[in-house]
Amino acid sequence: MEINKENEKMRHFGFAQFRFVVAGVLLLAAGLKAYQLSTAPLPPVVQGSVFTPLLELLNDRYFLMAVVVGEILFALVLVAGIWRQWTWLLSLLGFSMFTLVSMMKGLSGETSCGCFGTVTVNPWITMGLDLIIVACLAVFRVLDAEKQKEPLFSVGNVLLSWLLIALPLAWLMASFQPAVITPSGEIVGESKVVILYPKEWLDQKWSLMDFVEIGEDLSQGCWIVVLYGAECRSCRKHFEEWKNTGFPVSAEGNERIALLEISGKPENDLKNGLVAEPYIWGNLSRERLWYIETPVILLLQEGIVRQIWMEKEEF
Repeated sequence: MEINKENEKMRHFGFAQFRFVVAGVLLLAAGLKAYQLSTAPLPPVVQGSVFTPLLELLNDRYFLMAVVVGEILFALVLVAGIWRQWTWLLSLLGFSMFTLVSMMKGLSGETSCGCFGTVTVNPWITMGLDLIIVACLAVFRVLDAEKQKEPLFSVGNVLLSWLLIALPLAWLMASFQPAVITPSGEIVGESKVVILYPKEWLDQKWSLMDFVEIGEDLSQGCWIVVLYGAECRSCRKHFEEWKNTGFPVSAEGNERIALLEISGKPENDLKNGLVAEPYIWGNLSRERLWYIETPVILLLQEGIVRQIWMEKEEF
């Protein structure tokens, strides 16, 4: 009988301490997601998986804003130590759901779970961490309500703290406005982040010509221009295919090829050996942060965009 009581005390002690770990993870995730939503567009969901429709719903900007403020509220409740029976149960259910989402992203080929904003963490790693938290929560159960200690803070203090934190963050996330580029090549907006809309380029002088280090070369003659990301998994897959099949845009088959990296990341092995034909390499100006769903292929004739190929036609 005494042993059982000691076990219950240890479990209660375990959750009493472990709730701070759970709260810390939630606050870290909320803060990093809030930073991403306040400074950058969301990356697109990898296409072609059975989970793609659900992951696109979960990738909605306003849904993630709600997740951020919800994570902050729940973390504050955990820290305060109120409603421990319910917070333990909700923590268990919540991290079980996080585990399933990470698993779906891993199976879909995502390179990052998205849990920590712009910080890239492999979904399989976060799935493992979520499973560890679920296991710890299953072990560190709470005692009956009458045996619990008094909460650190009242419900009113928790709600006031939440409002003081969540309202400014919500305003920052909602007020993010990226810049855009006009057909004439003028950037409109003060943000360093520029959203690109390829379909607007068709039959126009390419508006990015002045922002490419090899723009003078591209303005003359016939070119196939490939916009890619150094960490783009879809780009890697397509480059392997195009090595054998050729690019999906062409005029006379004698075009020169230019590979343009958009993210400012160092050159990688996409540049070396994945394209059979000779090509030149360049990148977009690193003074801006360019956002476009890669890969995108353009056929340029004397600087005019004649054909566009995008993996996702509705983009």
